[in-house]
Amino acid sequence: MDNLITIDGPGGSGKGTVAKLLAAKLGWNILDSGALYRLIALISENIKETDPDSIGIELKDKNIFFKLIGDQYHLFFDGKDVTDTIRREEIGIKASDLAHNQNIRDLIKDTQRSFYDPNTGLIADGRDMGSVVFPEAKIKIYLDASIEERAKRRQIQLKEKGMEVNMRNLISSLEDRDLKDKNRDVSPLLIPEGAKVIDSTNLSIDEVLNKIMDLV
Repeated sequence: MDNLITIDGPGGSGKGTVAKLLAAKLGWNILDSGALYRLIALISENIKETDPDSIGIELKDKNIFFKLIGDQYHLFFDGKDVTDTIRREEIGIKASDLAHNQNIRDLIKDTQRSFYDPNTGLIADGRDMGSVVFPEAKIKIYLDASIEERAKRRQIQLKEKGMEVNMRNLISSLEDRDLKDKNRDVSPLLIPEGAKVIDSTNLSIDEVLNKIMDLV
């Protein structure tokens, strides 16, 4: 698949930031798969049954897209900007539960793949983009970083939101998340076949972007 870059990796590795900057630099569309799972969680709040068939009906024929507003990509669903709504804590918890359901993942896969248009290009960010959703992608990136560096980045993000978090607790939380992601039965986190592994521990964002642009 031409004009497609998948970016996989663990939490805190910088996937979202790199994907956003790459999409803006290349003028391509972006797919934030985590935001789509949050959208599914939001949809499930408004229906009685949370089975894939019911959720699929709510998704059918709805326009779903990301739009760059300022320096952030906003998710629009059926004409409404749902970005702030899907960031609610309870939505995140529900999304995490749904992401472990194979039937839900099968349902959302078609939606994810619908974002790809070879004429406009796509940056796909997630934990199974290159391994499951777009295994045909010609450029696959697996972005990683040490657990300490990832915790430091997460701490900075939380401080910017006015939150204080203990570094030891952050490291423990990331280790638990890594363990669950790598050992889950449904779409475990792994290095996709043919992916370029980039360790960003000691790299700046610009250096990571340059490495990926060399591949492009």
